[in-house]
Amino acid sequence: MEYGIRDLLNLEKIQEIIEAFHAATGLSTSVVDKDGNIIAGSGWQEICSRFHRVHEKTARNCLKSSEAITERLKDHKPHVVYKCPNGLYDAAAPVIVDGHYIASLFTGQFLMVRPDISDIEQFSSRARFAGFNETDYLNALEKVPTLTPAQLDDTLGSLQRLAGMLSDMGLSRKNRMEGKPRAYDAKAVKIPRIQKAAARRNGGAGGRKKKP
Repeated sequence: MEYGIRDLLNLEKIQEIIEAFHAATGLSTSVVDKDGNIIAGSGWQEICSRFHRVHEKTARNCLKSSEAITERLKDHKPHVVYKCPNGLYDAAAPVIVDGHYIASLFTGQFLMVRPDISDIEQFSSRARFAGFNETDYLNALEKVPTLTPAQLDDTLGSLQRLAGMLSDMGLSRKNRMEGKPRAYDAKAVKIPRIQKAAARRNGGAGGRKKKP
């Protein structure tokens, strides 16, 4: 029997974990099932929630991005980093239970470098095309975090560990449903180590040891 993520994972627990990841990294985070439905999420960037997802064409770009990432994750890639047609980056890792892809763990939206003049003009052109208030749209762009290569590596590592934890939880539930020995204690769930990524994102705050 093929199970879905709703069969194998406690959605309330997933939401708690997702909110903790967002609080530590400052990045929006969501879990999307294999059919493209968002089942948990936290911290959407304003430029997406207020602008990109409310206009038909830019919303199609969001869907196209999600579908492209999902197709890559179905090949069991450890993670995917993808630039959305709307100009922002997302990263994702697969949730795989007993060899079957059941969901994607997404994080974003972020930039790799701060926009230069030509980039800002592209965003401005998008705002005018979609009928957005250009000033409000560019102000929302300013709030999008920029990740350095080191920060991105830390974030991807944390994302993969978190996806692995969800996979283990799902496998434990599947085994219990099928009468197999329990291999994972969901009550002992701890958030993966993501303080390092958060510290680097904040310029190293909290990442140095105090001198004696």
